[in-house]
Amino acid sequence: MNKVVEFYAPGKIIFGPGGLSQVGAEAKRLGSKVLVVLGRSAMRKSGALDRLIHLLKGNNLEYIIYENIPSDPTVETVDTGASLAQKGGCNLVIALGGGSVMDTGKAISAMAANEGSVADYQEIEGKGRKFKTKPLPFIAIPTTSGTGSETTSNAVITNTKLSLKKSIRDFSLIPEVALVDPELTLSLPPRITAICGGDALTQCIESYLGKKSQEITDALALHAIGLIGKSLVKAVKEGKNLEARTDMAMAALLSGLCLSNSGLGAAHALSHPLGVYYKIPHGLSCAVLLPYVMEYNLPVVTKKLVKIAQSLGEDISLLSETEAAQKAVEKIKEILAAVGIKENLSGWKIKEEDFPQLIKGAKGGSLNNNPRDTSDEDLIELLYKMTGLY
Repeated sequence: MNKVVEFYAPGKIIFGPGGLSQVGAEAKRLGSKVLVVLGRSAMRKSGALDRLIHLLKGNNLEYIIYENIPSDPTVETVDTGASLAQKGGCNLVIALGGGSVMDTGKAISAMAANEGSVADYQEIEGKGRKFKTKPLPFIAIPTTSGTGSETTSNAVITNTKLSLKKSIRDFSLIPEVALVDPELTLSLPPRITAICGGDALTQCIESYLGKKSQEITDALALHAIGLIGKSLVKAVKEGKNLEARTDMAMAALLSGLCLSNSGLGAAHALSHPLGVYYKIPHGLSCAVLLPYVMEYNLPVVTKKLVKIAQSLGEDISLLSETEAAQKAVEKIKEILAAVGIKENLSGWKIKEEDFPQLIKGAKGGSLNNNPRDTSDEDLIELLYKMTGLY
C-alpha cells in the first residue's frame, strides 16, 4: 500500500475474563464523580451494576446513575444525560452495556463539555459542528460482542425530528479506557448473541473491503473474521462457553478498531435507515445485507474475498480465484444460517414505496467507502434482495 495512513485506538485497552475488577482503579485515575450510563434492566438483573458500584465505592468515588437508555438512543436521550452530568458535577462517564449504551455514554461525555445539542454535531447536511472542548474522560465496558463501540470514534444517534440515524464523529470521542471482560457476555441470550456477532462480522468485512482499508486494519480484520468463523456458532449454542465468548469479545473489539480507522460500506449504510423506519435491530439488518453486498462487490475485491475464505478455513486449493471469492460469500451465508439469521427480512413487511427514503438515508460516509460505487438502481436491487420482495 503506497499511502500514508493513520491509526487511532483507546488510550488503554483492558481485555480478559475478570477484567471488570480493574474499573475502580481506572475510574479513580480519571475522575472523582461518575455518571454511570445503563440500559433498561439487564445490568441490574445480572449483578454487573452491583459489582461496578462496589468497585467505585471502594475507591471513594461518587456516582450518579442514568439508566433506561433505549436500543436506538435519540438526540433527547443524549441531551438529557449531558444536562444531568453537568448539573451533577460529573467529571467522568462510564457506560456499561451494549452498543447503544456505549454510544450514548460517548456522546454524553462530549456534550457535557460542549455547547448546544448533540444534533448540532451530527453528520447531517448543514450541521456537523466540531467539538471545541475535549470530552469528559470516558470508560466503555461492553456487555455484548458486536458493535465495537468501546474502541470507535463515533456515536450513532437517532434524530427523530429529521427521521435520520447519523453519527457524531471525532477522534477525541475514542474512550480513554476500553474495558472488555468476556464474562459480562455469558448471560447474553442466543438471539442477541447471533445478531451482535453478525454486526461484528459485517464491520470486519466491510472495513477490510472498503476504499479506506489499510494494512493495520486488514490484519486485524482477517484475524477477527477467523475468530468469528470459529466461535460465533459455539457462542450462540453454548452460551456459557467462555472460550467462545472470549473469541467473540476480541473479534468485536477488533471490529471497532477496524471500522473506526477504515470505515464501513453499503450494508451499514442501508441498515441505518432500516433501523429508523422499521426499528429493525442494526446487527440483524447488517448481517442479512452482508452476503448480498459481498456478492455485489465481488468483481472489484476478488483477491480480498479469497483471503476471507482462507481466514474462515475454507479449502480453496482447487478453485479459481472467482470461485474462491464466491466460497467466502457462501461460508458467510452458512454461518449466519447456523445462528438463525434468515436470508431476508420478509417478516418485517418492508414496503417498496419506502425505498426512496431508505436510499436517501443511506447516503453518506459508509456508502462512499464501499469498494464498488453504487447507483440508486444498485441500492434498489440490494433492497429487493434483502427484503424478500423479489
